[in-house]
Amino acid sequence: MISEPELLDDAGDPLRPGGPDPHGPGGDGTPHGFGGGRCGDGPYGPEGGAPAGGTRWSRYRRPWMWALGGALAASALWAAGLAAYRTGDPDLGGYRAAPSLCAEAPLSALVTALGKRGATMDAQAFSHPALDRSYCTVHLGEPPTGYEASLRYELHRKTDPGPEFEARHREAAMPDEPVPELVPGLGEKAYFSVSGGTYADLYVLDGPVVLALSVSTVGEYIDDTGPPPGESTHAPLDGVKEFLVEDARELLERLKAAPPRGLPTTPTSESR
Repeated sequence: MISEPELLDDAGDPLRPGGPDPHGPGGDGTPHGFGGGRCGDGPYGPEGGAPAGGTRWSRYRRPWMWALGGALAASALWAAGLAAYRTGDPDLGGYRAAPSLCAEAPLSALVTALGKRGATMDAQAFSHPALDRSYCTVHLGEPPTGYEASLRYELHRKTDPGPEFEARHREAAMPDEPVPELVPGLGEKAYFSVSGGTYADLYVLDGPVVLALSVSTVGEYIDDTGPPPGESTHAPLDGVKEFLVEDARELLERLKAAPPRGLPTTPTSESR
């Protein structure tokens, strides 16, 4: 038969019935086994090296105070680390600004597919501590089958462009257009889309960089008084994806290297 366990005090002696009740009449408020009566009695009096009575409880509360202090210190360190992470600049992955974007883009594949390269038009570059942006267009081919290639480059220096990139380019711009096609093996993520066979877009995300390369057909008019041109002789742009991908990959590699000698390296400041 298993008997009930015997209650022992701190000295290892059995508790005796009839001892002082710490909460009853005549009790001094000191729990059983922690010494009672006047100061100096029992193993925890001054002769025992530790204060008696209620002071004894403080020795049992101190580990809780140390734990609370440790938790507060850990919380402060975590908050400081998070603040440092949020204020730190992201890794640019070797990318740099490109004030002369079209001058750094050979577009060799598009030239092979659509015709010789013409003049650069509407070139712009802006700089801000949080963002560098460049934009330009290039004429390809010869009349009456001309094309226009547009490039846009963004280098995000403070924030991650990934979530916004997905929101903008994962779905079709218009309800009646096909869903953009995911292009594997180009940057971190890339999407290709074509609209009506006359306008093709390639959008690339690679770390802090967003690159857009687009091609559209250009109608040629002799003057404003003559009749409109007949049926377009442009080939549909549905098959231009491979050429856009090749040129975008080459341009991204160039933008990780030093700029060619003789090109401007500092964009103009964007007015606010």
